Amino acid sequence: MPGRLAVISVGLLAASAAPALAIRRSYGSRAGARFAAGSVLATLAQQSLVGIAAARKNASLTVVDAMTLSRGVASAMLIGLLVSGVRRRNGVAGWLGWGSLVYGSIVCDWLDGPIARRLGATSELGALLDLESDSWLTLTAAFSAATWGGLPGYCMAAPLARYALMVAALRRIPYARIYADEPPWARPFGIAQMALFTAAMAPFGAAGTRLAVRMAAPLVAPLQLVGMLLLYRRSQRTLLT
Repeated sequence: MPGRLAVISVGLLAASAAPALAIRRSYGSRAGARFAAGSVLATLAQQSLVGIAAARKNASLTVVDAMTLSRGVASAMLIGLLVSGVRRRNGVAGWLGWGSLVYGSIVCDWLDGPIARRLGATSELGALLDLESDSWLTLTAAFSAATWGGLPGYCMAAPLARYALMVAALRRIPYARIYADEPPWARPFGIAQMALFTAAMAPFGAAGTRLAVRMAAPLVAPLQLVGMLLLYRRSQRTLLT
């Protein structure tokens, strides 16, 4: 497993090289260096946690897990942009951030599960990596959308609350029971939230798009926060069963 983890880690780190050069060419060496540092550190932190999780479960990473973890590249790109100091929704930075988010939240997220089931490669470790990759990407997208996408700061409340509530729940029940049997409304809430972040960060769109984002934010963000609280309450009820 350590060998597979190392190979995947090298691949993820290599994926940040071209974007770093593009940022350097477009915004200067300082921005490029900051972007590279932020994206590399984010990737290393993710892979360190993956190694710990795999060791605890005594599980091996698969090809599908590598695809799931590539969602971390999208998060690393967003962190790199935040660290770089570039605050532009258009141009190279805007397209890089938005493209990374689309890949992570749509292309990768919607393909790795079906591929894993088709190949018979589903596992407890894979489910954990999928869920936490989603949450990490959501958090970095929230910060990015609020930083240069024009969304109000309160849109970061639900992604942050998810981690706070998870830590609180882990004091009483195992991780697997926190997210077991999620209600049908949980996924649509999450999709609506990510759609809001994606629209806010889009490097295109006329005034109508921006107006729709401003109108949706006061509705979507509080609903997602309420959803987080309801999921936490639901997890605590499992203590009685």
